[in-house]
Amino acid sequence: MIFFLILCTSYFFSLGRAADCGGKIIVYNITVAQHGKGDFKTVQAAIDSIRSNNNQWVKIHIKPGLYIEKVHIPREKPCIILEGAGSPTTLISYGDFQKTGLSATFTSSPPNVIVSGITFKNSHNLGHEWTKRKVLPAVAARVYGEKSFFFKCSFLGVQDTLFDVMGRHYFKDCYIQGAIDFIFGAGQSFYESCVINATGRGTLTGFVTAQSRNSASDTGGFIFKGGSLIGTGKVNLGRPWGPYSRVIFYGTYFSSIITPNGWNAWNVVGQENKLTYGEVGCTGPGADTSKRVPWEKKLNPLQMEGEFSLASFINKDGWLENLPTIS
Repeated sequence: MIFFLILCTSYFFSLGRAADCGGKIIVYNITVAQHGKGDFKTVQAAIDSIRSNNNQWVKIHIKPGLYIEKVHIPREKPCIILEGAGSPTTLISYGDFQKTGLSATFTSSPPNVIVSGITFKNSHNLGHEWTKRKVLPAVAARVYGEKSFFFKCSFLGVQDTLFDVMGRHYFKDCYIQGAIDFIFGAGQSFYESCVINATGRGTLTGFVTAQSRNSASDTGGFIFKGGSLIGTGKVNLGRPWGPYSRVIFYGTYFSSIITPNGWNAWNVVGQENKLTYGEVGCTGPGADTSKRVPWEKKLNPLQMEGEFSLASFINKDGWLENLPTIS
């Protein structure tokens, strides 16, 4: 945890204020194609071709294919759009594992990044039964940058699938799959209309989130609006990776996989009053809160439409309205 905090602090000061990318205009287009006509054959080569300290939108269109590579957008290259041909057909996959800070198939470090229509997969744990192979942390995507938008993307893994490290992020119409802490980090993020698939841990109970928030004034947290939580086995909605962890589900459909307790205090037992875990207006067979942990926060729709709305939680400065139009 100490290393994680130092890392986040380092990135915060090195990134500084997020550039505005000169408005909504895309000034340059690059095409990636494994076969046939394209400017580059790998996604990383296309990113490498963009100048450092870029301050205008550059779109990288990635044609259908399975790209087996680790991809990193470095922090000195903001204002990049990665546009796939759709998450079923444009896949970036790799199989590194064990260290959350190194294993990610995709890492986005700068501010102002848009990603659409791509599947990010860490293949290490996939396809193996729990009893036959030890499951290790294996990150599909890791996001540091302020003002990052993911639209119609998929994230596939088992343990630690999506490392939502820090900064304001918006995930819209995405699919996120995993079993253990598979949405985790200290991000200040809004997940809207996303499908979350908890794939089960054999006879063990899984965990959807492990959010890290370390003070009452910390702006971080994960808000899930709409969408659905489905899967197999049994799963807790979250456990804290920091003493003030904050996760709220609003109007989400819950299948029957949710445990009656719903949440786990993990390493902050005795300090549960600092946590902000809540469910508001959720539906489905897993939405019965009568046996939830007693320290779950009692929130209401007015709070969700105010303090925890998209506009209030991550978009007070209107950055989402200043993004280029994506399909």
